[in-house]
Amino acid sequence: MVKLSTKDEKFREQVLSGPILSTIWKVCIPLAVFQTLSNLFNILDTLMASHISSEAVSTVVYFVQINHIVASIGNGLAVGGSILISRRYGAGYYEEVKRLLSTLVAIAAIIGAIVLAMIPFVPAILRGAGTPETFITLGSTYFSIILFAAVINFFNVIYISIERARGNSKAILRLNILIILIKLTLTAIFVYVFNGGIIMIATATLISYLVLFTIAIKNLTKNDDAFSFSYKYITFKKNIWLPIIKLSLPSMAEKIAFSYGKAIVNTMAADYGTNAVGASGISNNMSGLLTGIQMGFQDGGTSLEGQIHGAGKLDRAVKFYRRIILIQSIIGVLGIILYQFLMAPIAKIFSMTKGGYDPVFQQMIVDIFTFEILGCLVLSLSYAAMTVILGMGKTKLVLLINFCRLFVFRVPIMYILTNFTDIGYRSVGITVALSNTAVGIMSFIIAESVIAGERKKQRQNNVLESQHD
Repeated sequence: MVKLSTKDEKFREQVLSGPILSTIWKVCIPLAVFQTLSNLFNILDTLMASHISSEAVSTVVYFVQINHIVASIGNGLAVGGSILISRRYGAGYYEEVKRLLSTLVAIAAIIGAIVLAMIPFVPAILRGAGTPETFITLGSTYFSIILFAAVINFFNVIYISIERARGNSKAILRLNILIILIKLTLTAIFVYVFNGGIIMIATATLISYLVLFTIAIKNLTKNDDAFSFSYKYITFKKNIWLPIIKLSLPSMAEKIAFSYGKAIVNTMAADYGTNAVGASGISNNMSGLLTGIQMGFQDGGTSLEGQIHGAGKLDRAVKFYRRIILIQSIIGVLGIILYQFLMAPIAKIFSMTKGGYDPVFQQMIVDIFTFEILGCLVLSLSYAAMTVILGMGKTKLVLLINFCRLFVFRVPIMYILTNFTDIGYRSVGITVALSNTAVGIMSFIIAESVIAGERKKQRQNNVLESQHD
């Protein structure tokens, strides 16, 4: 019989019946720090690339979005699998937790092997994706290494999602700090000591991911409880693997669409020069320090909502959601205020290269970011809404939201601004601000409709039960 550890049992009791705010703080604050450090990791990575040259940083920024498309596969699996695991955990079905976990890892291995088979064809794939030839020349080898690292990271994000479902947020934070220190130390040595190029930056990323991969294998196999991996529990019976795929595919698709949308915007931004692509990516990384905090609360909130929903406590799930809306809104307001003082100094740091200070590049970053950060206020509603939408397993609605973000809001707005106005590279920031505002409003409306639908379903079930009695 599969059992929980004493620690996991206590956490389950706290989620289902403990104080709401203290539970949110316990789970979400370490995850918010985790996400912030991850985004800081990306910023410092980009900063080191900018030390090489503005062309190097633009190449790295461009391939980041394409790499995110590949990473979306692992992230989608992690989202779909962790939702099911959280639900079974909350409902008390511990053997199903172990089967889901083990099968999820096996599915990731199969998909990872398929992705690795693409590496020899990277230049052709990039050309087929419409990648500018300059970036292909500078970055094909870089992207091949990053592609391999992305596959390794499939397993890392699944492991992190499992630890998140268990409430081990502090363990996630500690691991993230370790990996960031390894990555940044290696990158600094490769770039500043050995004067390496962007290929060495990719190598440092791969090594850091391999370290986390090794730790993940060790931690998932050292015990024999519900949250451990076992070959014996891998199963491809429809009642196990099919729900994983059904929940994961929409999540994969929405993450791919979101990253692809950014890649399209970067391609359009390239019309204003390669520096516009770099400035756009740097602006996105800067806003990521704010949205990373909000993403941490979204990730933690999603796990909490999944457990509570799995236990059938709808009223408690809604109370958690209302608290998270308030928290996300406060974070958004404080972040926008703080950035009014920080955007120019941060942009200047990114404008320092081997060739010296580039004030034009700094101004380009500030101009784009000034608009982009404004969209983060209403976007706060989206991060809060996703906790309910994902926690209740409505991944198709998340796909709809991000489909609209890409094809209804972002790309059409960018197309209109670049082709029918003379705004110039500032179009990138305006596009992001408008699309984020629209998606924040849309997400909030959908979340409220999901709650209303669940309440209606609950009332109908209560009527049926009373009639049966």
